[in-house]
Amino acid sequence: MGRAVVVEAPGKLSVVRTEPEDPGHGEVVVRVEWAGICGSDREVLAGTRAEGFVR
Repeated sequence: MGRAVVVEAPGKLSVVRTEPEDPGHGEVVVRVEWAGICGSDREVLAGTRAEGFVR
């Protein structure tokens, strides 16, 4: 079981448990030891990222 950070709305995020999907043909599953965020992630959370870049 894994975890994911979900940005629900500007300024609102949550950490949720996720079930990994089975890998498809030519794909692998890796264990992530460390992860980070980039500047665009911070813009999405702040609500300042252009709408076309946010799903």
